[in-house]
Amino acid sequence: MTLILFSTTDLKGARQAEFGRMLRSLGRNALGAEPVRCHVLLQNCSQEQLAALRAHAPDCCQLTAIAGRCSLSAARNRLIETAVAQEAFGPDDIVGFPDDDCWLPDHLAASLAATFGGLERLDLLICRIAPDPVLAAFGPGEVRPATTRQAVRVATSNSMFIRASTFLRLGRFDETLGVGTPNGGAEDTDFVIRAFLAARQSGFVDRAVVAHATPDRDSAAKYYRGALIVLARHAHRNPALFYEFLRKLLVGGYFTLCGRLRPVALLAALGAATRSFGAGARAAS
Repeated sequence: MTLILFSTTDLKGARQAEFGRMLRSLGRNALGAEPVRCHVLLQNCSQEQLAALRAHAPDCCQLTAIAGRCSLSAARNRLIETAVAQEAFGPDDIVGFPDDDCWLPDHLAASLAATFGGLERLDLLICRIAPDPVLAAFGPGEVRPATTRQAVRVATSNSMFIRASTFLRLGRFDETLGVGTPNGGAEDTDFVIRAFLAARQSGFVDRAVVAHATPDRDSAAKYYRGALIVLARHAHRNPALFYEFLRKLLVGGYFTLCGRLRPVALLAALGAATRSFGAGARAAS
């Protein structure tokens, strides 16, 4: 049961210290009994920089590079396509998508293996994130059934882990969503909703497992458009997702009244969501 991760970083960005910390945390996880592989795309990276980073990266990391920059969704899809072509995914391998500014507690690979191994029908695991996660290991006994609310409001790219047999059926990230696209974020919300709907069982560990800054209202406003599009797309699938869509509409009004979201941005988001809702309903029919 291998932990297979996909991540990307921009070498012209301001996260190089955090990226180094993330790689070191991967290396510590790889020292345990459970195999770890991480596919990393280095953006704005020269061949000289790639060679230097390969010399210092943990052996579990496969680094590739592009000279320019691409969106987060496109970067992940590029890595996924390469990994699927190069290696066989075992059905019980575990797939995740850590950001370059997170770090993984030393027990994570072992805890995930124990949890997915002990719960044979578990296809999706969601946890919380925090700058100072709980460092104690977890296992199957801590897992509770995940709800639609947790999939929509708690899961992020850093806090969702998917059994490979389910992951391989989900397709790729939507390249119209995510950082680096006009729609901003929410590519991870779209992906985790699809995983939640496809999973035999989805589980939730109600504590911070991965180290990363927690989303706040500023980030919720910043990525509002993408989140509303995603919820509009999936609202027809069940009443709980329709409720989350209606709630997000009200949140947009609240953000606008509070000055966190400009009225023109709200109107643009509503227009994009309306188009997405219609497309999603027609695709399902």
